[in-house]
Amino acid sequence: MFQIVKPGTNWDFMGKQKAFFALSTLLILGSLLSLFAIGPNFGIDFRGGTDIILHFDKDVSSEDVRKAANEAGLTGPSVQRFGAEGENRFLVQTRDVSVVDQERTDKLGEKLATIGDLTRKTWSPEQPDRFDLVYAQPVEISAIEKVVQEDGFTIAKKDGDSGTRVEKLDTGVGHAYVVRFQDLGTKVRKGFAKALPEAFNEKEGLDRLETVGARVGDQLREDGLTAVLLALVAILIYIAVRFDIRYAPGAVVALFHDVIFAMGVLTITGMEINLPILASILTIVGYSLNDTIVVFDRIRENYTAGRGGSNLHEIINTSLNETLSRTLITSLTTVFAVATIAIVGSGLIENFAITLLVGVIIGTYSSICVASPIMLMMDTFMRNRQKAKDLVAAREATVEPSEA
Repeated sequence: MFQIVKPGTNWDFMGKQKAFFALSTLLILGSLLSLFAIGPNFGIDFRGGTDIILHFDKDVSSEDVRKAANEAGLTGPSVQRFGAEGENRFLVQTRDVSVVDQERTDKLGEKLATIGDLTRKTWSPEQPDRFDLVYAQPVEISAIEKVVQEDGFTIAKKDGDSGTRVEKLDTGVGHAYVVRFQDLGTKVRKGFAKALPEAFNEKEGLDRLETVGARVGDQLREDGLTAVLLALVAILIYIAVRFDIRYAPGAVVALFHDVIFAMGVLTITGMEINLPILASILTIVGYSLNDTIVVFDRIRENYTAGRGGSNLHEIINTSLNETLSRTLITSLTTVFAVATIAIVGSGLIENFAITLLVGVIIGTYSSICVASPIMLMMDTFMRNRQKAKDLVAAREATVEPSEA
């Protein structure tokens, strides 16, 4: 059987636990500092916005696409190549979910109030292309269209035309009207066709447009955090039931260590955090836990069989050395596979692979250098507490006969 570490190797991992704890403390503090000082770069999934995938008939650069996105009026666009180099496809992300937002509709509402007694105006991120108006007296649709057009919107002249439309509604409450804005997809098509007329086909150039509202993004972010926390709690209970309570804290601290470090790396590198990245974080949790359980199984096996004597320090060292070859082979195999994906892949799959690569490396380190030393500390703490209880009980037993 192929082995990286020769049989009989006896490295003193536990003798270096202070150095490991110092290194891990620096890694965690640095990661937390980056999370609070810089802040995670949440993607569309978690902050709301729109993912747009475009393809071009001719070669264009990322800078050309970014310039065109700005000319098209997209807010805060980020651009990255999507797919192979020769496909001329790009992923454009913007904070826009519609051609309007709350601030712009508020200003438009103030202008619309000048043509009549506007009693109510309603705009919602859930229906961003619709602006409802209620007047106390009837107003001309043409008057509303004039104000909307003066605010920079193109009015659709006839059926089939793209643009903003104004309609009268029969709601039975006041005089109701609705302004239906041009959809974001049309704005994107027209904007890029105007900015890059020779490279972009207005009818076929838009491959995909996916929008996530700000409220939905907040909910997804909360759900993602909840998923990670619930996973850690479930793991704490599982380890305590399968092994012993003294094993559980080490496993959970190691997982917390891995997740925080991975998040710190993502923050420092500015990599976007989205649902695929959350999936990679949960994958890291599962991988690291599996590695930790292999080590804990060997520790329990050696402890039960009495290998290494009664000294838990030596038993843990023996167990780590026995499982080290298996751990390194598994980790290196995973690293080679994930690194290949990171090198060959692009876009979302590349970011997923890079995050997983960081997680596998730090997870291998934590299962050896974090989980096991904490397990030893927990055992020492529980033994000392039991000795203190026994000592108190012995003193009480001695005092009672003398008083009698």
